[in-house]
Amino acid sequence: MRSIGSPCVGRGPVGARTAPARIGDTHDQRGLLRRGEHDRPAEAGARGSFDRAVAESPGHEVHAFWPVYYTPFYRALGVPEDAIPQAIERTRIENDRGLGIWKIPVDSFDETMTALRLRELAVGIISNSDGRLEVRLEEIGIRDRFDFVIDSAVVGVSKPDSRIFAMALDAAGLEASQAVYVGDYYEVDVVGAREIGMTPVLFDPVGVYGDVDCDVIRGLDGVVALVDQWKDGA
Repeated sequence: MRSIGSPCVGRGPVGARTAPARIGDTHDQRGLLRRGEHDRPAEAGARGSFDRAVAESPGHEVHAFWPVYYTPFYRALGVPEDAIPQAIERTRIENDRGLGIWKIPVDSFDETMTALRLRELAVGIISNSDGRLEVRLEEIGIRDRFDFVIDSAVVGVSKPDSRIFAMALDAAGLEASQAVYVGDYYEVDVVGAREIGMTPVLFDPVGVYGDVDCDVIRGLDGVVALVDQWKDGA
């Protein structure tokens, strides 16, 4: 067991998923602020919709699915139907500013990263991002927690294409059989990692998925327990 990835884990690369800093603070057309207490069911619906769309449209660029994700998200938050297109556009605009909307590390990030380092695992990120991921990580002060960062906009290929996973393996100096990949979308992360031979782990913090054919964790710290389990069984 040598590394964890993008979060790539490991028997191999864990990257850190960052949470949206402002999506939960969403405004409807009338300017009413809708705070984060409704975010979990909204995010669950959005994730399920997104994953189904990716499964039904193999080979399509996943960034084309923004409306698929955010339409059920804003609907669940109570945004009026006729205001949802405007809300999605405002989200796009907000994401294009500065560091964007994904910039808060998930719960237990620091503890998990420290625990993985103590276990002498390489840790990296594979992300379908926009070319600003490394800058975001620097700005929020966590870039030094990762051995490598693979940003799809920089390398020119996106998950679930196996080529982006191959780039992470090259960066980590690992064979696929030595690497575990932790991701939060089945069709993008589990399918892509498995195709190249990594062991996939599904990070499902909002309970989108039922029975799936891989390990599932609800919190990022669940990675550490899996690592120890694999190590004990080696």
